[in-house]
Amino acid sequence: MAPTNDYLSSILSWMRRNFWGLATIGVITIVCIIIVQVFKKPGQMSVIESQAMDMTAMVPPVGAVPVGIARVHEQAIEGSVTYTGTVQAFVDEDIYPRITGRITAMPVYPGDQVKKGQLLVQLDPLESEYKAKRDEAFYAEDAAKHNAGIAKTEFAQKKYELQAAEKAEEAAKKAIEEANANLKYWIPEVEREKVLYEKAVISLDEYQRELSLCEAARARVQQSEAKLQEATNTKLAAQAALDEMIHHIGHQYALSKQAKATLANASIYQNYTTISAQDDAVVTKRVISPNVVVNPGMLLLKLAHVKQVRIQAEVASDDVEKIRLGNTVYIKSSQGSKDELTAQVTSIFPAADPTSRTFTVEALIDNLVDGKSIGSQKQNQIEAVTQYRYLPGQYVVMRIETGKHEGLVIPTSAVVWREGKAQVWKAVSSGESDTGKAYQCPMHPEVISDKPGKCPKCGMSLEPVKQEKTADTKPEYTCTMHPEVISDKPGKCPKCGMDLVPKKVGGRQVAYLADITIGLSNPDKTEVLTGLKEGDEVIFAGYANLQPGMPVVATEWGSQGPKELPLASEVAGNRLDASNNWKQEEMRDHLMVETSLSPAKSSANSIIVKLSKHGGGAVVGSRVNIKTSMPGMNMTGPTLSGITGANGEAVMKSNLSSGLWQLQISIGVPGQAAVESTLDVEVP
Repeated sequence: MAPTNDYLSSILSWMRRNFWGLATIGVITIVCIIIVQVFKKPGQMSVIESQAMDMTAMVPPVGAVPVGIARVHEQAIEGSVTYTGTVQAFVDEDIYPRITGRITAMPVYPGDQVKKGQLLVQLDPLESEYKAKRDEAFYAEDAAKHNAGIAKTEFAQKKYELQAAEKAEEAAKKAIEEANANLKYWIPEVEREKVLYEKAVISLDEYQRELSLCEAARARVQQSEAKLQEATNTKLAAQAALDEMIHHIGHQYALSKQAKATLANASIYQNYTTISAQDDAVVTKRVISPNVVVNPGMLLLKLAHVKQVRIQAEVASDDVEKIRLGNTVYIKSSQGSKDELTAQVTSIFPAADPTSRTFTVEALIDNLVDGKSIGSQKQNQIEAVTQYRYLPGQYVVMRIETGKHEGLVIPTSAVVWREGKAQVWKAVSSGESDTGKAYQCPMHPEVISDKPGKCPKCGMSLEPVKQEKTADTKPEYTCTMHPEVISDKPGKCPKCGMDLVPKKVGGRQVAYLADITIGLSNPDKTEVLTGLKEGDEVIFAGYANLQPGMPVVATEWGSQGPKELPLASEVAGNRLDASNNWKQEEMRDHLMVETSLSPAKSSANSIIVKLSKHGGGAVVGSRVNIKTSMPGMNMTGPTLSGITGANGEAVMKSNLSSGLWQLQISIGVPGQAAVESTLDVEVP
């Protein structure tokens, strides 16, 4: 005991010696605390307060779902269907040899552009057997022409001989006529002289002289007849010779034509040693390499004529019924390309593919684009190079027009297909009844119908979807850094000076599904025939996780999502989710209420409510009752109950499934009024 008494005595002795110093420090500390509390401005924090502040509290409250909303309006719409198309060459040309030979040159390769008349394949050298055969045929044809010329000259001679014989025959005929005429004179003359002689009028000499003249005339007749026969025979011989010469000439000319045909055939065969392009084309395949001996019918090259190309798409039978010849086709090399070509439907194949049951729709386009000038490294000159838009086999995007007229139009992205029916999410004012009533399965929220019935998945009866009522909720304002600060009107936070924001405000609109009937459609716009009227608002983006009756807020939407998230004043609300790590703290009357979901996962989870006094200290022995429900599915969940322990926590096993739950919390503190609170829990 002696050491202890000595220790206490030393302490008391030290305090007596330093009493005034300790008293001064105490007075200064008290004065400083009073000065800080009296003169500290709103929003200012001490060093200790700033170090102890939980920065995770700076999370704006989550409320209505941000979505893209568009108004239904009437305008001109062009219906279209989009398909992946394939580029086909206008003509596919296969290059084959017609003769046997060795490839000595093949100056083209796949991808090369060839011009009309350009050399593709050279078979054998120019001094080949085909040239020798052509020369032989040439000389044979020349000799046949010469013989035909000689025969033609001989024919002329024989013709003249026939003409001479014919004239000689004519002369002989005239000589006979003259001799007969003379004979006709002398015969009656001799008869008359004979009568005179018998009557002795004339002498015998005179009679005999007249008789001899008559006989001489008769002899001349016979001589003329002989000459006529000779002339006739000569003419017949000349005619026969002429006929023979005509036949000979025909034979010689036939031989000449035969030789000419042989020459032409030999020339053609020689021409077959060179294979040239028949038109401008692109080489798509080379099958045989140079220095290979090839035979007729062996494939050497494949060419595609692509000045014009065929753009073909395999179209479903439902869509092909809407397409007509001449309809506009918009063609792009890819979905994101801005370079779009306009064409027309030029052919619709009349038979479906037996495998895919699709029809081929074709558009024929000019494939040439403006050439560009390039410098040749081998020559100091500028030459033009032909450019093609598309090449055979290339895939393109084809948007084919199916019609055009005026109608009610909505964004195509707003159309939702469920079980073969077209629907849209309508955005209606909060508190306002939707024109159509929705029914939903309590076990399968994705099953939604516009009329009562049974769920096709589980057989349960579909239940009406109730709308959340937020119009009569009195707004409360809180500080995003100090959630325990609550006010019934806007203002400044007394702790940090920040603006107070609404604590629980639902969206200005709520979402409902509506059945529609669509007409014309394209990637951007769709015509609505029934189910909507002009002025209605539909949700075209951000509806992936919507449930009927959920609050939504209109947000400007871009290709990557919302361009700017809505303000807290637009979507604020009490909610446990990933943004606040499933934990929220709020000041309710005299209590600081901290609510959390632990662990943050489906089924195996608990709701933890921790109560503490405003000035600090756990609230022990308070009963916490929680009613759970899923408003979007009109389903009531388990009722939870617990009593706060020594640390002020009440842990209640909840086993909430994945989805959006609403908690109605009632806290009973002994001897005080019950504290009520409502918040949502987004269970992942």
